[in-house]
Amino acid sequence: MFKKLGRKVGVILIIMSILLLMGCRYLDKYTAERIEKALTEKYGGTFEVLALGNRYGTMTNDYVQADVKAVDSDVVFSAKMSPKGEILADNYAGTLVSKQLEEMLNSKLESEGITVKSFMTGFGNVDAGEIEIGTSLDDYIAKHKPDFFGGYIVVKESPNNTGAALTKALQDTVHAVQNIEIRINVWVIPKENFDKIATDFSQLSDVDNSWFDDKDTLSNFLVFVNSKGADIDENELNQLLQGGDKKFQ
Repeated sequence: MFKKLGRKVGVILIIMSILLLMGCRYLDKYTAERIEKALTEKYGGTFEVLALGNRYGTMTNDYVQADVKAVDSDVVFSAKMSPKGEILADNYAGTLVSKQLEEMLNSKLESEGITVKSFMTGFGNVDAGEIEIGTSLDDYIAKHKPDFFGGYIVVKESPNNTGAALTKALQDTVHAVQNIEIRINVWVIPKENFDKIATDFSQLSDVDNSWFDDKDTLSNFLVFVNSKGADIDENELNQLLQGGDKKFQ
């Protein structure tokens, strides 16, 4: 009798787990649709929630956070929504500005034979809410005067990756952004893994070094570049770009 009772309890627990999982998925879908609708009402266009983070309803949390892709512009940003369906904060406008810098940087690196994906932002006393939709990179610099631009690039392994090419591309970008310093965290990726990692990288609304912990990488280093040049000489950059010892600062 006890064995039969135990089996019944086990079946009930399994059914409850399935129902709970279905309920969570429904709630996530409902929440995602509310965020997408609220952003469309705020900005127009179409948005797609990629991931949900913090949930409201806890003692310390009265909002839900999401990674969202703007379908029209293909940028990924973060947004916070209240239980009432109000967008409390987002960095969509700032991310659109960052995309302009990323496209410029990618283009200059590609022209030097270096294949990359970049994730960049401006650093300084800038409130994301102060940036307006449609702000150009030049207008952003003139109005907000960032202290420096910083971020990450993932670089595809290649014999074309040289210190001279990297320095020239980064310094050309510095000149194009009114000589504001650029600080880049560089991750060199084996060529056979680059496409997958670059695709996943492009879906992030934020990134730090821990994201690379389970990725297959060749080297990682931090380089600062200003109008006078890079803080790492070209010979050392050659070694780092070809998978040499990692250099952290």
